[in-house]
Amino acid sequence: MDILTGNFENIAVFGILFFAQYGTVFMKPWIKKLLWPGHWAHARRRKYKQNISRSAADPQLRLYDRILQTGFLHYGYFDDPDMDGASISFDMIRQAQIRYAEHLLDCVQAPVGSKVLDVGCGMGGLLTMLKEKGYRPTGLTPDKNQIRHIRSAQPDMPLIHARFQDMDATGYTSGFNSIIFSESFQYIPAVTALKLCATLLDDTGEIIIVDYFRMEQAHEKSGHIWSEFEHIVLDSSFEMVHKEDISDNIRPTLAYAHFFATRFGLPLFEFLRLKLEQKHPAKHYIMEELIEGWHDKITHNIQTIDPDRFCKEKRYFLLRLVRKT
Repeated sequence: MDILTGNFENIAVFGILFFAQYGTVFMKPWIKKLLWPGHWAHARRRKYKQNISRSAADPQLRLYDRILQTGFLHYGYFDDPDMDGASISFDMIRQAQIRYAEHLLDCVQAPVGSKVLDVGCGMGGLLTMLKEKGYRPTGLTPDKNQIRHIRSAQPDMPLIHARFQDMDATGYTSGFNSIIFSESFQYIPAVTALKLCATLLDDTGEIIIVDYFRMEQAHEKSGHIWSEFEHIVLDSSFEMVHKEDISDNIRPTLAYAHFFATRFGLPLFEFLRLKLEQKHPAKHYIMEELIEGWHDKITHNIQTIDPDRFCKEKRYFLLRLVRKT
């Protein structure tokens, strides 16, 4: 039960006392929203609307598109893995995004002209490169804003709006020569993914996976455990014919993000917190627990992008699987 309903009685009592003492004329707008039940209902409607449908113009996608201008949403790939986060320019990040896709495509062995399914196609960058190389790509994503974005840029691109594990395979049986999971495999049950790939791929089809895996018990729970995945592959109809550890090549991107988070992001947050405490002590008091929660979340997220910690607990692999002969 959220705060709007769980603390109804306490908020109502406080609101009645406040109204009795001061009235509504002198109330700040944010206090009105906190105390007036009509605003609670409006807030709940907004929350419900957000849960079922993000805005048509997704701000996050628009931000990535305007800043990166590559069509990619992944870690990037640096040929020089020893680059320090402070020495990396923004243009290097953009080039690493493109280099990542190029390195992935070097692993694709399906003949030019064949059909390729890009699972978790993001903003469509890889779809564009596949098409430029002569493949016939299809994109799959459950995010309707990504669908809109790709359709606006590539109206003729075939798209499937679904989660991979939920997609209707009717009409796609043995329909693809290659299926690519670029940082999307971690979100799909491995057994389910390989079984569905067996249905969707033709007899000579391949699976390309570029993603990170947990090395046994990592602090973070995202990503499949590598040893478990190896056993799943052994029990499947596929065999692993290529395994490349590119953890060091994505490390500079993590170092770049970690540098900015620790040198700019966290200090800026602390600066704003102190300014709020000095300029608006009452508001700071009311929001204190919320601010502490934000701080804990930011600190946790910074820990997850620490390159030393990431590469100790996880490994980032480029894999190619084919049907067992």
